[in-house]
Amino acid sequence: MSRIKLAASLLTGALVAMCLWGLLMFEHAGQDAQALAEAREQGREEAMAPVLDRPIPEGNWMPLWLQTDPQWADVPYAGSTVGEAGCGLVCASMAIKYMTLQDVTPLMLADAVGDSCLTAGVNDPGKFCAWIAEHYPEYGIEFSEISYQLDPVLDAVDDGWLAFAGMSGALGDEAYEGHVVLIWLSEDGSYWVRDPASGENSQRAWTRDELAGIDWKYFYTIKGGFYGA
Repeated sequence: MSRIKLAASLLTGALVAMCLWGLLMFEHAGQDAQALAEAREQGREEAMAPVLDRPIPEGNWMPLWLQTDPQWADVPYAGSTVGEAGCGLVCASMAIKYMTLQDVTPLMLADAVGDSCLTAGVNDPGKFCAWIAEHYPEYGIEFSEISYQLDPVLDAVDDGWLAFAGMSGALGDEAYEGHVVLIWLSEDGSYWVRDPASGENSQRAWTRDELAGIDWKYFYTIKGGFYGA
């Protein structure tokens, strides 16, 4: 056999092996997901500990979803629409994607939670945190009680937590009567924010001094995903 034919034969064999491995891994993941769903329905999640404890693959990323996206802007929510009143909802959907890799868009989340994560008709990030932890137990999600001081929250973000932050007044070139944003990343002494009403605010770093000048009302922090395990 010539060297060219031998090389071609070896390459073909390697490609076939890779394809078979990929199919087996895909089938295995599908079996895990089906088994976990059945276990939840039958109330025997304890028996699925090997599945629940498996570390989630790295590769998480933070999406930038805006309330004004036509895919969900006009969906009824909180007595109004996602476009007008869905800041907390959109932040929660971004947090779910970041922590679990699951593609839960604001449209899907609005349908799932209904009015259950509202208090007095407005977004309640504490309820969103509890809902996320309850519905994604396999990701080891934990969250804090409400807090009111910025510095400890930024310290938590330094340690890998996400922060739902309620605020009012000016944020960059925008001004809000009442609003929720997500402080999600610490990098080189600055912080990145996901503002569901402003792409511009969401694509720049903020210093501690800049954030200290914002009229923050409250914070909830949340963390999970077993990344780096």
